[in-house]
Amino acid sequence: MQKIASFELPRWIDHHSQDTSLMLAGSATPALSVQDLIDLSTDSKKTADALSVNSLKLSLSTPSGSEALRRQIAGLYNGITADQVLATQGTSGANALVFQSLLGAGDHIISMYPAYTQLLSIPKAIPGVEHSFWSLDIDNTMQANVQLLESLIQPNTRMIVLNNPNNPLGTVLPLEVQREIAALAHSRGITLLVDEIFRPLFHDSSTACPPSFVEISDSYENIIVTGSLSKAWGLSGVRIGWIVTRNPDILARCVNLSLYTTMALSTIDQVIATEALSDRCRPAILSRHLDLGRKNIAILSDFVERNQRFCSWTRPSAGGTAFLRFFKDGAPVDDLDFCLKLKEQKGVLLAPGSLCFGLDRAQDFRGFVRTHLTVQPARIASALDALGDFLHTYLNN
Repeated sequence: MQKIASFELPRWIDHHSQDTSLMLAGSATPALSVQDLIDLSTDSKKTADALSVNSLKLSLSTPSGSEALRRQIAGLYNGITADQVLATQGTSGANALVFQSLLGAGDHIISMYPAYTQLLSIPKAIPGVEHSFWSLDIDNTMQANVQLLESLIQPNTRMIVLNNPNNPLGTVLPLEVQREIAALAHSRGITLLVDEIFRPLFHDSSTACPPSFVEISDSYENIIVTGSLSKAWGLSGVRIGWIVTRNPDILARCVNLSLYTTMALSTIDQVIATEALSDRCRPAILSRHLDLGRKNIAILSDFVERNQRFCSWTRPSAGGTAFLRFFKDGAPVDDLDFCLKLKEQKGVLLAPGSLCFGLDRAQDFRGFVRTHLTVQPARIASALDALGDFLHTYLNN
């Protein structure tokens, strides 16, 4: 790989979080402990027994992850089996394995924009890979134009990369759009990679949980989805993610590269992940985190409504984040300056959109800030009270 761009989002959080009283720059659900898993379980004794690792032999795991873990991951998807799953070092590890296993000089890829920065920066750092960006419509509730996506396809287009649910937007591609994209990729023989790390954190209770991309086309093998325990499941410290695909060749290539890079996963992490995704624990964890997201979206919606003269958003329907845009005198604010002064004056930390999600500090997302949705409601309420006070000072100077 050639020199890769600085990963500004984690650097921003690491640099500023120590002296911040109201941290809203993250995106994960509140961290769970082993005891929390036991308390949430419908059979606490079985969960406690499963998580007792005193006699666990800390031997090297199999390259793909334990069969028990892969069965639990497969159970998150309709029509997927354990042999179509590769357990990885988080979603970051999963995405990196896919990019480095499948892309090479002369290949062209198209990436959804905005998206989690890793999905944009790693392919750009692979020598000889050409890159185009499928921009969502900032001025039209971040609508996805499939005709625009199709216009970006070149003869050497090898991969389309999506982030669904989207980070930072908290939006989800409509099912009909998912199907159009899958059909487009199929018709052109293009591999489709979808980072679904925030699945199944869907907050809109009026509609059924939409299918994963890997579920919507069993006739096309070249669809890959990735996920992990970090965002929806409150287990960021358990570094377990996954690659799911019906294509055995893709999976085998990723397994082979993993032998060179990570070799195997932590045995203890796999035990915790397997139990967390069991029927005993999984429903209660998801219910708890959906409740947080729905309460906080309502709180944030009230804030945006009260301040609509200088604040706008596309209301999120999934995930752990929302992307707000602030204006001063009708023009987007300098989001970096806005976030720095907000932290200095009120102790509230948000993530500036231009720095953390724009390409090479481009101004595509000037005025945008990302805020966390899956925190305790009392924290977001306090932070928004402080933000409201700050706005009246900042925007009137």
